[in-house]
Amino acid sequence: MKKVSVFLITYNHEKYVAKAIESVIAQKVNFDFELIIGEDFSTDNTRAICEQYANKYPALIKLLPSGRNYGMMANARRILQICTGEYIAMCEGDDYWTDVLKLQKQVDFLDANPDFSICFSETEIIDELEWNLPEEQFYPKREKDTFTIEDFILSSMSIIPTATMLFRNLLPNPLPAFWEDASGGDIIIQLLIGDKGKARFMAEKMAVYRNHAGGITKSERMQLDENKEPVLKETLKCINEYLGFKYDKVFRVRFFEMSRMQLIYGARNKKGVERIKHYFKRMPDYIKYSDKINFKELIYYHFVLFFPSFLKLLKRKK
Repeated sequence: MKKVSVFLITYNHEKYVAKAIESVIAQKVNFDFELIIGEDFSTDNTRAICEQYANKYPALIKLLPSGRNYGMMANARRILQICTGEYIAMCEGDDYWTDVLKLQKQVDFLDANPDFSICFSETEIIDELEWNLPEEQFYPKREKDTFTIEDFILSSMSIIPTATMLFRNLLPNPLPAFWEDASGGDIIIQLLIGDKGKARFMAEKMAVYRNHAGGITKSERMQLDENKEPVLKETLKCINEYLGFKYDKVFRVRFFEMSRMQLIYGARNKKGVERIKHYFKRMPDYIKYSDKINFKELIYYHFVLFFPSFLKLLKRKK
C-alpha cells in the first residue's frame, strides 16, 4: 500500500496539465506515493501529454484513459475507487502545487494527530479571466486553524481549496448513489470525511487555483451559481440522510439560509406570473426550515417580492 494516492482528473487541460503533473512529481517525501490520472477523453492534446508522463514515470503514474467522456463526477468516481493509499491528495489538471514539501508536511501532521481527518492550506489564485475580484470571493477568510463538519455544513462557500486537500482514505466504497447527480464532489468529500474527524488549516500557500472557464463572464458565473444552488441543496439533503441525520439541526440552519436566498434572489429576474410561480415554489421551503417564523421578516420579503417599487420609494423618503 502507498502512503498517499494523488487524485488528478483532467479534461481539455493541454495548457495546464503538464504543470499539474510536474508539481506532483516534484514532491520531496520519505514515503511511497502514487499519482492516478483520470483523463476523460479530451478533445485536445491532454491525453497525449498524460501518456508521455505515464511512460516516463511508470512506477509513479497510473493513467486511466477512456474511450468515452465520463463527465466530472463519474470520472472522479473511477479514480477514487482505485486509490489504495492511506491518504488521498487532490490536484485537478488545471491547478498545481507550489510547495515541494506539501505532502510531507500534511502527512506528518495527520500521522501525529489521529483526531484529524483532513489537512488543507491557503492557496494562490491566478485570475486568468481578469475579474479583479478580492480573494474572499473565491474562498472565505479563515480566522482559525481547526474546522469541523459543522463549519463545512454552514459555510456558503467551500472552505477548502480542492488542490490543497489531503484526507484519510475513509470514503465509502462504493461511493453513495447520490454522488453522480451532485454538482461537485469536493463538498461531499469534505462532509463524509469531516464526519470522521477535524480539519487542520495550514496558513501557508501550497497550491494554485486557476480561475479560467473559456471566456465565461461574471454574469454567466452568477447564473451558473444560481442554477447549481438547488442541486447543492439536494446533495446536502442526501448527505444529511446518509449520515443518519446526526447533524440535522445544523443542516436545517443551512437549508433555511439557502431557502431564503432562493426565495429572494431567485426572483430578481422574474416578473408577473413567473414571479408568482417562483413564490409558490420557494416559499414552502422557507416556511419548512423556519424553526420560528419571523413575521416582520416575512412581511418584508412579501414586499420585496411583490411591491419592490414601494420599498424603493420608502428608502428614498428616508
